[in-house]
Amino acid sequence: MNRLTRIALAATALAFAAPLPAHAQDEYPLKGAEWVEITGVSLEDGGGLAYANWLAGEWRKRMDYAVQQGWIQSYEIWSNTYARKNESDLWLITRFAEFESDAEFEARNKQMREYMQRSIAQMQAESGDRAKYRTVDSEILAKRLVWRN
Repeated sequence: MNRLTRIALAATALAFAAPLPAHAQDEYPLKGAEWVEITGVSLEDGGGLAYANWLAGEWRKRMDYAVQQGWIQSYEIWSNTYARKNESDLWLITRFAEFESDAEFEARNKQMREYMQRSIAQMQAESGDRAKYRTVDSEILAKRLVWRN
């Protein structure tokens, strides 16, 4: 093959290669979306109604306020329909976009206590009372991933 033919073939191959820009070739196909906090809760025998009432009252009031303030995006309660031994009965799920700074954390806690009209001591005592009918088994922090394009 002569030199001109080789150059023409190389130019044709390069013309059809249409490479992607360098940055697109080095991007992961998934990107992060919101954070998801998952709290696993086990209920004591006979404690389901008491905990459901607490969730429907105090917890819901707190969570609705947090959504109103823009601190979280949403929250859900999931039931483990076929729980095996040592698995949680419920999962409390909270979705949020980003973590707050230390100063924001302190300010939000103070604002929430004022809204709920509770002191730190009262909130700790109430948490201890709930231990009679529920146990927090686990807490998971996950990052939801979505397709980049």
